[in-house]
Amino acid sequence: MKLKINRDVWKIAVILTAVLLLGALLFSFLSRWESGYGTAEVLEDNASNDGRLYLDGTCYVPNKNLDVILLIGVDKYAPQIQEESYNNSQQADFLMLLLMDRTTESYTALHLNRDTMTEIPVLGVRGEKAGTINGQLALAHTYGSGGLDSCRNTVAAVSNLLYGVDIDHYIAFTMDAVPKINDLAGGVTVTVLDDFTSVSPSMYQGATITLTGDLALAYVRTRYGLEDSSNLRRMERQRQYLSELQNTLSANMTSDDTILLDILDAVSPYMTSDCTVNQLSRLYDRLKLYVDSGFLSIDGEAKESEEFMEFYPDEAALKQLVVEQFYTPLEE
Repeated sequence: MKLKINRDVWKIAVILTAVLLLGALLFSFLSRWESGYGTAEVLEDNASNDGRLYLDGTCYVPNKNLDVILLIGVDKYAPQIQEESYNNSQQADFLMLLLMDRTTESYTALHLNRDTMTEIPVLGVRGEKAGTINGQLALAHTYGSGGLDSCRNTVAAVSNLLYGVDIDHYIAFTMDAVPKINDLAGGVTVTVLDDFTSVSPSMYQGATITLTGDLALAYVRTRYGLEDSSNLRRMERQRQYLSELQNTLSANMTSDDTILLDILDAVSPYMTSDCTVNQLSRLYDRLKLYVDSGFLSIDGEAKESEEFMEFYPDEAALKQLVVEQFYTPLEE
């Protein structure tokens, strides 16, 4: 849904965005997500109905002090408008979970591989649930109208991948918001990780350049035609770009306190979320003091199929990550 809020609330959203840009492109609207999507797979057969699970002889319970936000970058290049059809061609090109721990007062970004093979919920022609298929995580967004229902279907797929963890909020943006953010920030300087001379002669591997316009989008999105065309390599560039974007915005804010407001105004038509302003304000009060704990990703193996790339998570590593990030040991 689109929010219509006054300028004072926009300012709160702007400050919040600055705090969260390391973990996502724009984390400006937050809300309570309706629970109940997806079906949880248990890590151990002896997991109990109260959420307890056992791994390597230790009992764990869900971390109730954790807020989880899914950020979705959609490979659509137009303002975000909900369509009437319950099938669309939009895939989730960028997926990241922001984990905010109220106990440690820190936040962590879990970068998800869009090629991850997992069980995806399927929606029927009228938007009803119609079972699941095994496919790339990115394809979950193609079910639904491309709006809120597609976001919720992606949330369900991510939750299923992570053994049924709760995801509290989501925000989606179309990928053509990237050049707008980039240029309003004054450009983002990176050391080019791969040979992009087919895009621009100045973007040779190892060059230090300031990305502007569509070059920023090409850097975080392109993978085909590169020496390493895997999504793992692209994810590495995305994390590099996000870190440098945050550094650039932090530096610019010292001389221009309206820059984030300008960015938010420019890209809001390209965003879809289930937001409430009150929650956003309360969240800002907490996050302005939180510590950044960096990026995480899931270990696994990328394989090339007859049609596309597939990423298979290391199940043991995935289970360990889920336990460490979403659960806490049960104190007797």
